Amino acid sequence: MRLTTLICAVACLTAPAALAQDAEGDVAAFFRLRSEGAAAAQAGDMAAARARLDEADARNPGHPGLTLMRARLAMGEGRTADAVVLVERYAGHGLSFDPAADRTLAPLAGTPALAGAEARLARNREPVGADRLTPLFEVAGSGLTEAVVWDAARNRWLVSQIAGRTILSVDGSGATMPFLGDALNLGGVLGMAWAPGRTRLWAATAPVPPAVADLPAGAAPPAPALLRIDPATGRVLARFDLPGGAEASPGDLAVASDGTVFVSDSARGAVLVLRRGNGEVETLLAPGTLGSPQGIVLSPDGRALVVADYPSGLWRIDVVTGAAIRASAPDDASLIGIDGLVAHDGAILALQNGTAPQRVLRIDLNADWTVIERIEVLVANLPAIDEPTNGVLLDGALVFVARSQWSDFDGEGRPKSPDMAPARVMRLALD
Repeated sequence: MRLTTLICAVACLTAPAALAQDAEGDVAAFFRLRSEGAAAAQAGDMAAARARLDEADARNPGHPGLTLMRARLAMGEGRTADAVVLVERYAGHGLSFDPAADRTLAPLAGTPALAGAEARLARNREPVGADRLTPLFEVAGSGLTEAVVWDAARNRWLVSQIAGRTILSVDGSGATMPFLGDALNLGGVLGMAWAPGRTRLWAATAPVPPAVADLPAGAAPPAPALLRIDPATGRVLARFDLPGGAEASPGDLAVASDGTVFVSDSARGAVLVLRRGNGEVETLLAPGTLGSPQGIVLSPDGRALVVADYPSGLWRIDVVTGAAIRASAPDDASLIGIDGLVAHDGAILALQNGTAPQRVLRIDLNADWTVIERIEVLVANLPAIDEPTNGVLLDGALVFVARSQWSDFDGEGRPKSPDMAPARVMRLALD
């Protein structure tokens, strides 16, 4: 395979529509520059490709996929020393891959120049956290589990299902029962969060591919919405439409002490807000600011959100003005591919499924949550971890969806197998 073909196979991606429509920020520029760099490489203009990819790196430092693209480009141009430095940088992020299996970088494998990086890559493949992790329960079937919350008043777990388009209850014995009422015309159910006092449950629903792949041809998909639910009966008390209409894709939720609900909109790169749980859902962070916002948590003082943007890391957003800045991170951090976030003792626990290895991280920040000061890997390289998504704190532990079943669905949202292994929820002890 030609070098240019390999680069393009990995990264000839256009920016999401929302990013292309708005004033260009760092995330939009990253997508544009990466695409231009791949196109230049394919056209044989390696100098332009190098310049564009270097600019993309400046806009989004630490993106591992881009680091490997730049290493392949350097190798193809005969800049072997630069390629080694970039592979070392990738290894320094705590991630892993096999240089010998990479067609472009394979000539470096086993050479003295790459020995240090290969040793680090081998360490990055070592299991972490098995002694802290215990299974809690499984969810059979092909519902695709996204999130869990603990219903202490009724001694049960509530589990959101994307492909199943519902919420299930799971008791202490692991027995599963329906929770939501019937005939609701929902898309997949994603994030969930309690209102203050736990008198109401909030949930996001969206017609993501696994939820609508089986709809009849020509059928209109269910509209995305924010749901307010009675936890005692499972009845949906209110359904709130979202800015962006059918283009919106609400994911994770955070609820403030005054009842304000914050929602990440992954499809439009926005963050939405429902003030004090009433009225209309409004836009807090404009579409296109982020690439694909996922997990969302409130700072200890309630003045800011931290949102995990899948392609660019953690962002701090003012809850009143919507002003957004990317949290400054150490040079060796790689914070792309983060799905769920859980606030814990002034820090953040992050579930990262878009990297190899998939990991659970503890992230310590400064007082105003603008600077990431320390990252600790709590879990990595364990067979029990397969597309982890969301979790909650309970009795000093993180309870989280360790195996969501996302890897069992193809790009069209259809099951790869009629007999998939169950989803798995696990408990991670926090010292």
